[in-house]
Amino acid sequence: MEIIHSKRNAGLGILLTWCVYIAFALLTDWKDYGLIAQPEGHLRWTIARLSTVSLWLFVAALLLRYREHPVNWRSFAYSFVTTGIIAIVVSSSLVAGSVNYTPIAITIVFHALVSGFLCVTVRKQTIAAVLGLVLFVAQFLVNATAHILSGVFRFH
Repeated sequence: MEIIHSKRNAGLGILLTWCVYIAFALLTDWKDYGLIAQPEGHLRWTIARLSTVSLWLFVAALLLRYREHPVNWRSFAYSFVTTGIIAIVVSSSLVAGSVNYTPIAITIVFHALVSGFLCVTVRKQTIAAVLGLVLFVAQFLVNATAHILSGVFRFH
């Protein structure tokens, strides 16, 4: 019975994370991230952000549904913390000085939540911690690729 409730709670957490991220993405703007506004690209930018997070959370929901391992909230926590720490370290070198740090911090929390939910069925916490590091890199690369392919960010 506990396993069923844990999976349901994790599934509800994934759904809640997705809903809150939609609201966050719609409420934040280019200026919040220190980016130069491109009014014609705002919709593409929002769609790219929503698509990548939706994709990651969909994968997390599939893993939760089809993996035979029970929910392990410690693995969630280890992955969450590892991703959060590496995101803070990386963002400190990528973020401009004139940026609003609140959206950056919230974005880091969302990256960490996604990693945590992706690792919620991992049996060993050390593996979840290492996966948290790998998943942050994967999320960062997928997000960057989505933004470049959408035409919002370009290489100069």
